[in-house]
Amino acid sequence: MEGRALADRLQEKAAGLGLIAGALLWVPTTQFEYSSKGMLFWAGVLGLVVYIVLVPGLLGIARLFRQPSPRLSVVAGLLATTGCVGAASFQTALLHEWAARTAGTPEAMMAAIMEVTEGRVFPILVIFGIQIPIVFLALSIGLFRTHTAPAWVAALLGIGAVLWPIGHIGRILLVSHIAETLVGVSLIWLGLRFLRGAPAQDGAAPASKGAQA
Repeated sequence: MEGRALADRLQEKAAGLGLIAGALLWVPTTQFEYSSKGMLFWAGVLGLVVYIVLVPGLLGIARLFRQPSPRLSVVAGLLATTGCVGAASFQTALLHEWAARTAGTPEAMMAAIMEVTEGRVFPILVIFGIQIPIVFLALSIGLFRTHTAPAWVAALLGIGAVLWPIGHIGRILLVSHIAETLVGVSLIWLGLRFLRGAPAQDGAAPASKGAQA
């Protein structure tokens, strides 16, 4: 039992660090993507790092639901894993675009490549990439249902999840930053709680029987 308790505590620390690091890296990642073509490399690299470190973080949130709602915990964990993989695929597309431009590909050829990419590749990436805001929305609902975080934390996460595809798919920088800030504040709060080792019901009302799933 002592070994299991230690493993759980280490998982909480990894989750906390992952949530905080991922949330803090979002804004510069998006800013690099929109700033100039020469910064696409760093947008791609930082983006990959974001979704790598978010895996243990989002799984940590899903584990909060284990006692009050075990089925929700499993579903949220699966969504978190596949959502991070899908979102990371978008970042690799930025790296390939940067490599093509840096290699001196003529602009006319780049335009032709981007036309094919937007017509055939991006629709596939969107199918998988859209999962990340779905993950945030599912976690928001889970936090509301299980009362494992204050209502304002779940609300910020849910609002950010709704704004996320509007900003990122619509390529609206301001909306992207607003969505990232809302999601980031909620994830940082949860991350700090994981690092403190606070109990699941810290600052929240006890889970009701209706939260069982």
